[in-house]
Amino acid sequence: MKSFFGKTRVWSILLLLLFLQGCGGISMLSTKKRTDIYRVEFLKKIEQIKGQYRQGYKDEALAQLKAISVETLKQPERSMRLNLIGVIHFSTGNYETAIFNFNQAISSSEEDPSLRSQIYLNLASSYYKLEHHEKSYESLVLSNYKTLHPREVKKYHQLHYELAKKLGKRDEAVLSLTLYLSDKKQISELKSDLHFEKLLNAFFSMGSSEKLKFLEDTAEEKALVVGYLAYLEAEKLYYNGKKDDGKDVLEWIEKSFENQPEAIQLVKNFHFRIENFGKIDLSSVGVILPLSGEKEGYGKRALYGVDSALAEKNGALLEGQKPYRVFVKDSKGSGAVGAYQIRQLIENNYVTAIIGGLYSKEATKEYLEAKRHGVLFISLSQIYLPKEEKDHLLVEIDGSVESQVNQILSSSMLENFGKRGAIIYPRSERGRAYVNEFWRKSQATGVTLTGVLAYDKKLTDFRDPVRNLLGLKFPRERKEELDLLSEIHSLEKRNSARRIQHLKPQVDFDWVFIPARPREALQLIPSFSYFDAFGLNLIGGPSWRSQRLSRESSKLGHLYFIGDDVEETNNQFTNKFLARYKKRPKLIEMRAYDSLHVAASLLKGFSKNSRDELDIYIRSQSQLTGVTGNWFLTQGVWLKQMASLKLRNGHIEKLFKPIN
Repeated sequence: MKSFFGKTRVWSILLLLLFLQGCGGISMLSTKKRTDIYRVEFLKKIEQIKGQYRQGYKDEALAQLKAISVETLKQPERSMRLNLIGVIHFSTGNYETAIFNFNQAISSSEEDPSLRSQIYLNLASSYYKLEHHEKSYESLVLSNYKTLHPREVKKYHQLHYELAKKLGKRDEAVLSLTLYLSDKKQISELKSDLHFEKLLNAFFSMGSSEKLKFLEDTAEEKALVVGYLAYLEAEKLYYNGKKDDGKDVLEWIEKSFENQPEAIQLVKNFHFRIENFGKIDLSSVGVILPLSGEKEGYGKRALYGVDSALAEKNGALLEGQKPYRVFVKDSKGSGAVGAYQIRQLIENNYVTAIIGGLYSKEATKEYLEAKRHGVLFISLSQIYLPKEEKDHLLVEIDGSVESQVNQILSSSMLENFGKRGAIIYPRSERGRAYVNEFWRKSQATGVTLTGVLAYDKKLTDFRDPVRNLLGLKFPRERKEELDLLSEIHSLEKRNSARRIQHLKPQVDFDWVFIPARPREALQLIPSFSYFDAFGLNLIGGPSWRSQRLSRESSKLGHLYFIGDDVEETNNQFTNKFLARYKKRPKLIEMRAYDSLHVAASLLKGFSKNSRDELDIYIRSQSQLTGVTGNWFLTQGVWLKQMASLKLRNGHIEKLFKPIN
């Protein structure tokens, strides 16, 4: 494999833009001194015209450009004038006229390479708008993207990708996406860009030799995206049994991307995993809980749940089957202590999986440590990392943020509620995690978020974000309407003790998602009726399966939430738990009980004795089965199958079957 990584050849490079947003495409000049090419008075005149254009005075800007005496202009000045005329026509949809002016502009643009490249890009964009893809491509290849402004370079690469895809130029499509993402400095930035998923699909559709050759030929710029693609390929080779080939690629990354610390750290972590902590005991599971300190009581309750599942699983073993063993460690309520205990469980007890993360702050640190060592982590709480930082080694029993948003934006929910949503979220790590996932997922599902507002959890009056969402925050913007309604109300003879809401709420959404805890929800939801916004569809998370909310639900309107469909399972578990421990279990006990079931479900079909083989096995699974639901491996992350539920008069009703 080392033979693939040597001398770099030059790939043909072209790409995209559907450019011209605002005034973006009319300011690209080369880095040469402008005064060497253009007269100062001419540039001032052009800037004045651009200012008019930016303010929306297109006709006036066009008239001023046409009024400039062409005879007095230098050749590049003529080109700039014609280019700007073309831009204005492009912005009004007159693509044929724009093309005419761009073609004229090219002939006098020799002295300014930056302007010349921009004109060809504008010309390609115009042809693309007319769906003349061949002509668009021919124009684009004449544009030197290296002379463009970085913002226009991004658009150039995007256009090249679209054209390459339409014209069946697969290699150019992969290259254009790679160059589009080449400015990313962190892996999290890469993963959060929607183009990265397209790049992965295109890259991994190539043959093994093609991929390695592509990596070799694009490594010269030492972009993180190339180093990360190489790492993913090395990982895939290794886990597909081609371990030597995978190690060769890792070695090449270390030599070629020393300027990319994240890529180098990935390689180091991978070497660490394959060289250390490789031994596993299939019957051993680690458990990390806060068994001392403030949260001791909750930790011990979770331990009851694990113990209940352990007794049940070991009581159902077949003859000759080795019983499960659970190794328990105390996190002391600290994520740092929990991370240390994870290393101890791996090194000393060879555990195949670790159950922990009773609270989210602990869970994040414990998961990241388990991930570093390639160990499956089953979290009892949600982990508020971005989706791109999660992987197949994480199962969130509570139903991850991604799982809940996946159900809210499912086809069944959108058909039932509509595609215009709003979010009122707590100003916290948890709230931001929901908002970020909504932004990411809404782009792929065609959902429009008409309002995204935060509230401070410490407050007891939540009217301000609700007022803002309903368009009542700034009455001056609706002054004419307010004055009219105020006059009408002043003429009414009967006074009312009820507060008069002069302005009607502006409801430009079909539903509102409120990831609030029950206490916050009970204070926030009544604010909608306070502002005369009745009959709204309000959607919450699993915590809305609450006695407090149930008691008040008849007064709160249309309440829905995403959760687990566990009524039958809950009754069965409760009866068994009562019989064994003489006490009634709650949510903590049930989640802990389910966590061991998930671990056992996964390990049931595995018989090898190395952590590498277990990793390969986990990646090959498509579904995990638990007591509270099932998980499906989707784009490298375990998503829980959630149910859409309605809270009506203290009762919970299922809306429809959950999605797969």
